[in-house]
Amino acid sequence: MSKKVKSAVLTIVAVLMLGWHLQAQTPRRPGPDGNVRAAIEAANKKFFIDAAPKGDAALLASVYTEDAIAYPANAEAVKGRAALQAMWKAVFDSGITGFELTTEEVEASGDTAWETGTYALKLKDGKVADRGKYVVIWKRVKGEWKLHRDIWTTSLPAAK
Repeated sequence: MSKKVKSAVLTIVAVLMLGWHLQAQTPRRPGPDGNVRAAIEAANKKFFIDAAPKGDAALLASVYTEDAIAYPANAEAVKGRAALQAMWKAVFDSGITGFELTTEEVEASGDTAWETGTYALKLKDGKVADRGKYVVIWKRVKGEWKLHRDIWTTSLPAAK
């Protein structure tokens, strides 16, 4: 092989390896808009923050997958969107009119993401009825992030 051909082959190999290295270092962007955390925080705002003042359990339930399961504190698991809508209706009927959610962490792999954070449930007068922490598993369904598994637990002391 001539020096020119060797040099060309080595240059091509070097460029390919550099491209592979840069591609391997580029973070994956699994969200439809390239930012899973932003998509999840927007869904939290739209469904939890916006639905609560209206008491709109149907809007809140629509953020869940059809086969979602919620694991509320001090209760049995709630399975399926219809049951979740009934659960959230009962929450709103109990006097809850607001949610505060603070996302602490979001990680994603492909069409699955998980979120951790804290919450506060508020009454109409602004008093906190409950506060605690949560872990959520999200699934991307038809390009939209939906809650698939939802578990939370209170941080308030147990009643005596």
